Amino acid sequence: MAPFRPCRFMHSCCSPAEKPQKFNKIHRDSFPENFAFGVSTSAYQVEGAVSTDGRSMSIWDSFSHVRGNIYDNSTGDVTCDHYHRYKEDIQLMVALGIDAYRLSISWSRILPDNTGRVNQAGAAFYNSIINELLHHGIEPYVTLYHWDMPQYLENDPQVKGWRTRKIITHYVYFATTCFRLFGDRVKNWITVNEILNIAVSGYGTGTRAPGRCSVISGTQKRVYIGDSATEPYLVAHNVLLSHAAAVKLYREQFQSEQKGRIGIALNSKWYEPYTEDKHNVSAAQRCLEFELAWFLDPIFFGDYPVSMRITAGSRLPSFTEDDTKELVKSVDFLGINYYTANYAQNSDEELDPSLRWYSTDRQASVSSRGADGELIGEAMGPSDGGWIYDCPWGLRRLLAWMQARYGKEEFQDCPILITENGCSDPELNLSVKKAKQDEWRIRYLHGILQHLLDTIRNDGCNIQGYFIWSLLDNFEWDKGQAFRFGIYYVHHQWNLNRDPKLSARWYGYFLTRSNNLNRKSLLQD
Repeated sequence: MAPFRPCRFMHSCCSPAEKPQKFNKIHRDSFPENFAFGVSTSAYQVEGAVSTDGRSMSIWDSFSHVRGNIYDNSTGDVTCDHYHRYKEDIQLMVALGIDAYRLSISWSRILPDNTGRVNQAGAAFYNSIINELLHHGIEPYVTLYHWDMPQYLENDPQVKGWRTRKIITHYVYFATTCFRLFGDRVKNWITVNEILNIAVSGYGTGTRAPGRCSVISGTQKRVYIGDSATEPYLVAHNVLLSHAAAVKLYREQFQSEQKGRIGIALNSKWYEPYTEDKHNVSAAQRCLEFELAWFLDPIFFGDYPVSMRITAGSRLPSFTEDDTKELVKSVDFLGINYYTANYAQNSDEELDPSLRWYSTDRQASVSSRGADGELIGEAMGPSDGGWIYDCPWGLRRLLAWMQARYGKEEFQDCPILITENGCSDPELNLSVKKAKQDEWRIRYLHGILQHLLDTIRNDGCNIQGYFIWSLLDNFEWDKGQAFRFGIYYVHHQWNLNRDPKLSARWYGYFLTRSNNLNRKSLLQD
């Protein structure tokens, strides 16, 4: 395992203070020939139609209907109504000129109960989307699990959702069903999206479905249902094992005939040491280990990071020999969801053991401001609930850290895709006109693409795709519809019409290889 070292790019091309190039300097042809450009969504966030054609409830249906769980008390009941408007949305993709669309499949739309019965209407819906995409030359990248566990599995006293190993059998059956139904046309499968958020937000803080928690911020107890000290680790463990089991089955039963590939999508911020003090450098390393190596170390090395074993102790589950055998090299490609960076500062405060959980185990405090009091990057979200700062250099450092830890040669056989990247509006409740003139989003996206290109050209990183989050303003989980990430504006309170924002026009120019892109042309288009 490579030790942490300050990034060798620290004072050169990826300096936090770097000014991005004008956004007409790079375009599609700047990237490798087979590089895939796309957009991402997920089922619960865009589909709506939650009771239509045999779909049953997911944990997000239950969670979002509890008043106070969602920032604006919205739900995914309708959201963008993609279920009925998918052809219209695919036409938006055609207009952009993208190569790929990342979507997810609603587990409870395909398997609405515990009998194993396939809901044919649900299968027909996804078949229609896949066929329509391929008809227009757009490659589907399909995520099997994007947080929407069927409620019947969460309620089952034997299964308990992700909290027991019994879920593995159910997940593999769902995956197998999808491979059989769609695998003749889907060539890129993603087993799971963001294990970190599933485990920590769902079972640590309780801020996302299924909303289980017992400890908040490590020092203040909040008695809900659950155990924040153990459940995040247990859940993450079972998700990893489910991922590995699905990959094993796909490789043994489907891959040679269907000629697809299968990977996983993980999220991580970049963590910059608060100061150059060695304890803060170590804190930044621990944050990366608790956020990304938590899942990548088992996939590349067969076990969790040593730092996690030390601080979490017996609360961190162990792998059997068979578990390790299935996990190691269980990805054909790796998806990385990157949005922002933070500073990390060492925290060695001794806590009552009963108050320990994931956040305190990493022994670090994180913040958006450095020792000089300055933000790590331009704030890209509202002051109330915003968390994204414009740190495109952080993606390059994160990828360099991954290559140093796991070996550059590993990623020659296991390419990387940036499966999510984007930002919200800088303020809540912007006027439609102002929200559509999202020059801040163009700056943010362009900066990321510039650093991504530098990573490919100068660092030898094998990156094969980039997906903007998101195509549409959608239901942003616990933030509801108040936080808008789309490059198309959705009139949620009116008729659900989609209007292109400046960022959509910019992306279209970028993808058509235009060298004549400027603010005036965007505004007049």
